Amino acid sequence: MEPLINWGALQELQRPPMPDQGPGGPNWDNIAPMYNMMAEMERSYTYDQMDCFDTDAEDTVLDIGCGPGRITCVMAERAKSVTALDMYPKMLETCRANAAARGLSNVNPVLLDWREAELGKNIRQHDIVIASRSVGMWDIQKLNAFAKKYAVIVCWANAPSIPPILDELFASTRAPEIPGRGRPPLREDRRVGYNAVWNMVYDLGADPNIRIITDGFTKTFDTADTAVDWLRGLQPFDDDRYLPVFRQNLAPYMSQNADGTVTFKRETKSYVLWWKPVPAGTP
Repeated sequence: MEPLINWGALQELQRPPMPDQGPGGPNWDNIAPMYNMMAEMERSYTYDQMDCFDTDAEDTVLDIGCGPGRITCVMAERAKSVTALDMYPKMLETCRANAAARGLSNVNPVLLDWREAELGKNIRQHDIVIASRSVGMWDIQKLNAFAKKYAVIVCWANAPSIPPILDELFASTRAPEIPGRGRPPLREDRRVGYNAVWNMVYDLGADPNIRIITDGFTKTFDTADTAVDWLRGLQPFDDDRYLPVFRQNLAPYMSQNADGTVTFKRETKSYVLWWKPVPAGTP
């Protein structure tokens, strides 16, 4: 059955596409260290995201565009196994290292472009298939086909993503660019946000669930100087003349703790949308 409204087309009009993950696009390997640092700061919020749906000890999980393993590691603690799929060797290497550091032996890294994944040929069905802010979320029918229990999408909920957050923290420091920075700002329009994704899943014939949750990035440091030094590593700049403005940019998100430590916290919002997969052609 054809949908009454082409939500996918409306979504494309509302915002520019994600930076290309293929040849000619940005090399995500070059920014793997930065994304690994951001994933570390998002760890507690990641547990909240994965708590939205139930995971059994016998479930198999596919994490599409796993990056440094932010979701892979959390799900590997809960499920039988996780296939961590990414097309960039450095991202996959970082994911593998993070899994090992957390004592996880049930992670299977796969170097593959999701757009080249073929069901039953190079990737089998998994119980839970997750696309978090990755190329996997742009083809909902394919995501649905690879899942047996749940298909899951995680993305920003009408709230800042990593590039604009870094733009804010590193404003006027001449930090090097990352994919997504320097683009025209997203045209925020609540009429075409996560509701569009929900409706696309609904039009598959599925019954989508959605939760909007607090997300963010936080880390506690021994001193303010330690915090500044570590956070500067997200987008290093060489000239110390920009340190005062960098400290000023960080100030709204820094708090002093009773024990003398300092906590950085920059919160935002994400949505978690999940559904039980339906056969192709379900009315």
